[in-house]
Amino acid sequence: MFARLKKIMLRPNIAIDLGTANTRISASDFGQITEEPSLIRHTQQDSTAPGPDKYITYLNSKLVSMPLRGGVIVDIQNAISLLKPLVKRTRKGLRQPVSLACAPTDSSEKERKLLAEAVLQAGVSRVAIIPEVWAAAIGAGIDVTLPYAQVLIDIGEGVTDMAVIRDGRLVFAAAVRLACADLQKAVRTAIIARHKVCLYPAEVERLTHEIASLSQPQSLPGKPITVAGVHIMKRCEVGIAVNNREIASALEPVADKILKMIDSGLRKLPDRVAGEIAESGICLTGGGACIRGIDRLIAARTNLDVRVGVDPLHSVINGAIQSLQYLQGKKLWWQDIDWPDFADLSKAV
Repeated sequence: MFARLKKIMLRPNIAIDLGTANTRISASDFGQITEEPSLIRHTQQDSTAPGPDKYITYLNSKLVSMPLRGGVIVDIQNAISLLKPLVKRTRKGLRQPVSLACAPTDSSEKERKLLAEAVLQAGVSRVAIIPEVWAAAIGAGIDVTLPYAQVLIDIGEGVTDMAVIRDGRLVFAAAVRLACADLQKAVRTAIIARHKVCLYPAEVERLTHEIASLSQPQSLPGKPITVAGVHIMKRCEVGIAVNNREIASALEPVADKILKMIDSGLRKLPDRVAGEIAESGICLTGGGACIRGIDRLIAARTNLDVRVGVDPLHSVINGAIQSLQYLQGKKLWWQDIDWPDFADLSKAV
């Protein structure tokens, strides 16, 4: 009875990865990750209906609110509505939990305060925020305490975040608010402009993998790809054939901006650190790491070895969980976490 009462009175700790596409949350005593899309639906979908019509499903998918854009909150009320049931689901005792949340390295103090406010109003008593790339590095299996520089690039839904980690600290960071959502938008826009067809999300995601074509010789012939969507004039489902070269051309401007951020960041590093990175290479995490060919594209641009981290989709939340397990033994640990000043750290590399 005493053990049960003690468990009820303990203050739980939870890790939160509030992402542009998906939100993941895990409690210290829960043992598993709860994951939901980062959206608020304005229509009720009947999941028991046999064989739902694709066109109706497509229309329903448009009746949603997306509380995050570019990796940060843009609609706090819907962000709170998204987080509340997830926090409640992981809460078992009487006391409100303490939370560890993550944010992009280029997020402003105002954006991080908005994240903290949303988490607090969702039912948390205290919240500490750490850089997403730090959590992603730990979740990807990188030993952050090693005395030589290592590069982690997290390509999420709304932001591509890069960090150099050395001696247990972030010594450099750079980010651009472009990522998977922008690549998919480029594909969707190109198909609408040329074919007057709005592709289904799964088809857009499939075509995004044609980014691999950017690292292939232009002399190779294009290949036709059959995809399905809704004709914006006829308002009906249609199938069309697109050429992989036109998809690659649509993806190239977005991919080039992401590559420029990576290349520019690496060029700012001192020769000694650059030499260490040449040995350790680049680790990729996030949904973008799963795009076929993205590793070869980055390797060709940087002349570095590029590898995909362990469980790239869940690297941030897995790293946040491990960070939480390390911190929760420390009294009032959430008061001792300070956001790094990257301006100063980059000079100290």
